[in-house]
Amino acid sequence: MKKLMIIDGSSLLFRAFFALPPLKTALGVPTNAVYGFLTMLIKLYEEINPDYIAVAFDKGRQTFRTEMYSEYKGNRPDAPEDLRPQFSLIQDVLKSLGICVIEQEGFEGDDILGSLSKQFGSDELTIAIITGDRDNLQLVDKHSSVFLTKKGISDMLEVTVENMEELYGYGPDKIIQMKALMGDSSDNIPGVPGVGEKTALKLITEYGDLESVYEHMEDISGKKLKERLAENKELAFLSRELATIKTDMELDYKLEQFIQQFHGSEVKPVFEKLGFTKLTPRIMKAMGEDEVDLGGQDSLFGMATEPVVVDTLDASALTADYYADKDVAIHVLLDGKAPFRTIKDAYLYNGTDVVHVSGTDEAGLSQVLVTLQQAKHVITTQAKELLEVFGQSAPADIAILGDDEAPRVYDVSLMAYLLDPTRTNYGYVYLCERFEVPMISPAGNEQEYISMAQALYAMYPNTLAAIEENQLGSLYQTIELPLIHTLLVMEKHGIYIDTEKLQYTTIRFKAELAEVQADIYELAGETFNINSPKQLGVILFEKMNLPVIKKTKTGYSTDAEVLDMLRNESPIIEKILSYRTIAKLVSTYLEGLAVLINPTTKRIHTTFNQMVTATGRLSSSEPNLQNIPVRTEKGREIRALFYPGEGFDSLVSADYSQIELRILAHLSGDEALVKAFQEGQDIHRFTAAEVLGKAQDDVTSEERSHAKAINFGIIYGISDFGLSRDLGITRADAKNYINLYFSRYPKVKAYMDAMVQEAHETGKVRTMFGRIRELPDINSRNFNRRSFAERTAMNTPIQGSAADIIKLAMNKVEQKLEADKFTSRLLLQVHDELVIEAVASEETQIMELLKTTMEEVVSLQVPLIVDVHSAENWALVK
Repeated sequence: MKKLMIIDGSSLLFRAFFALPPLKTALGVPTNAVYGFLTMLIKLYEEINPDYIAVAFDKGRQTFRTEMYSEYKGNRPDAPEDLRPQFSLIQDVLKSLGICVIEQEGFEGDDILGSLSKQFGSDELTIAIITGDRDNLQLVDKHSSVFLTKKGISDMLEVTVENMEELYGYGPDKIIQMKALMGDSSDNIPGVPGVGEKTALKLITEYGDLESVYEHMEDISGKKLKERLAENKELAFLSRELATIKTDMELDYKLEQFIQQFHGSEVKPVFEKLGFTKLTPRIMKAMGEDEVDLGGQDSLFGMATEPVVVDTLDASALTADYYADKDVAIHVLLDGKAPFRTIKDAYLYNGTDVVHVSGTDEAGLSQVLVTLQQAKHVITTQAKELLEVFGQSAPADIAILGDDEAPRVYDVSLMAYLLDPTRTNYGYVYLCERFEVPMISPAGNEQEYISMAQALYAMYPNTLAAIEENQLGSLYQTIELPLIHTLLVMEKHGIYIDTEKLQYTTIRFKAELAEVQADIYELAGETFNINSPKQLGVILFEKMNLPVIKKTKTGYSTDAEVLDMLRNESPIIEKILSYRTIAKLVSTYLEGLAVLINPTTKRIHTTFNQMVTATGRLSSSEPNLQNIPVRTEKGREIRALFYPGEGFDSLVSADYSQIELRILAHLSGDEALVKAFQEGQDIHRFTAAEVLGKAQDDVTSEERSHAKAINFGIIYGISDFGLSRDLGITRADAKNYINLYFSRYPKVKAYMDAMVQEAHETGKVRTMFGRIRELPDINSRNFNRRSFAERTAMNTPIQGSAADIIKLAMNKVEQKLEADKFTSRLLLQVHDELVIEAVASEETQIMELLKTTMEEVVSLQVPLIVDVHSAENWALVK
């Protein structure tokens, strides 16, 4: 017997959205509901194997039911922001799969389900209705079954005319009669107030239908129930009409239109754009389309007539004809550990030919270097790696900029980062999607690497166009591209660490950790796993009866915020906080540093990450030097392990003073703030005096501290709640303080408001140097998401501009060190600080170079001030 499967598209898309975690395409388009819908569709094909298929959707909220009762479904909130665009998306996908999609003004999808099932159900054609809505059970009959999604998107229950009464205690004919009496809160169908499901079922079972209930009013027991039925008779009949699914819509469809017509040429690009490449073969197989041609490899460059090159040339092909005045894309495979890796294989593509060079072919690698030196442009995702493996004493063998100072090297990943800095990776799959270049699915063989080189070449024009369209060319050329060289120089230099002191400090910290642990056990009266939040929660909140601040799904919260609020409740809290601090320093730094010392150089070579933070700040890994707590005594003990290495005499540190506040003064143009910096005032004392209306000499240390908190808090859009928590004052006092601050610095307030307004209008904000930050949640209906985006809009131009300035300074400093052939060398960048390893004979010059270069790297309305110090270890220079 033939089968027609009719899917309640709106219901299943809602269910899929809430069943799956957030999922987005490279361009930020939400797709989790579409993905879930398709996985369910695969399961339906496998289990039901339909001959015909149709998917019904609601079309707007205005239907014949809202004309009858304006409050119908009026209690339903709008669809979540990330779900709304997926309705049109799933329809596009279904149409590419050749599946009939039906929606009609004035009707709901349920009405389409009902009308199709009654129109086509017969002894020769069974109907399978797929939905998550139990209202559709009224459509069950001898020809039609309802498959209800029960759990997530994977579990379904088939309800038939044979098993429905056993499952629910009533048949399909009773549903609308019961809804007339009990209503439906989810659809805002009123029913008879005070009548629930049990009473409704009892009345309908006894009397048959709504008319019979009212005909037998005298026989119904219960005075109250009679009164409610009598008073709401009109409402009951209206409710039944609202609950009744229409089964006689005039739908001009023939059964043949529900035969699935698979459009192979449309499926692949649609699924690739969504990032669903792994779903393509699964859905093909489920639909019995194994042999359908999806375009093969011909669409790699959008050129259906030109196949992908699969044969490769060897290094002998790298003559001037290959690279002269040509763009060359390159992908390399590397061996070893940065920054001392070697090439395993290199794949180059010039728009015509692919060349493969093995890492064992020294002559071939030399020719690769010549190619990269002489090519018009080098296109890659591995600019730093190329400089690393082809550089000798310094990574300068490949010019990043041309003679005209225009870029020669185009790192597509770095450019993608500038376009969207909030992503976690910028790999080939994302890049191909972002820059509209279909790519062969990675297979881990040579064809994959050939494909990567070709895909790079193909996406380069689109990448460049996107950079120009978003006015990011100057940022790429003047800051980010030269920074690749600077970072690699620092990585190769590394920093020396005293291994004997490291061992001694590790032993001492572990001994102290054991002492603190013993103190905690004594105060708790028993031993337990301090690192287990569950066990710690039992000790603190059940055994010791400390006040419960916050609970999580798994029990009591013992996070840092909770413990901080409990400091005065018991001495055990201070011990636990101390234990956590020491334990983290031991595991992350002391033990972590020991295994990172390079056996050859005897130094630690951290990796600086250029494409991680959304603000443009650098991060570092193996080890993360950005997170050593500089303001704590124990953190300084970690820094004290870093020394100048052999042949050097001191470490010189140069640190920007209050750079973000100075940028705020510059960007806002607030006269009072600008004047304070121009005159070299103590900005926190100055602010306290301004806000409190007193002379600076009369400002107390506590008042200065409060002013410092608000000065820095304003940059991050601090709220009265946040300030009250930070300062330990009431929210009213905190709100008053913020209002006073803005009344003294009115242009700061105007600037912050302008940034938020710009974000609302354009969806993004920019730094002084054009760096962008997209804010997709800036107009969200969710208050928390919108508020966070607004705070980000205030902060990003300031923090991002600070990041740009320190990068400019790094590049300038490195350029001068190389140009003047200093022995002293740049080692580290941490936040707003640069660290140089100096020889004694150059120390004075180096300190002057750092201060002058960093202070003059950009001209602001207020002076940039740099504090420069030298010492025998990193801790002492601060």
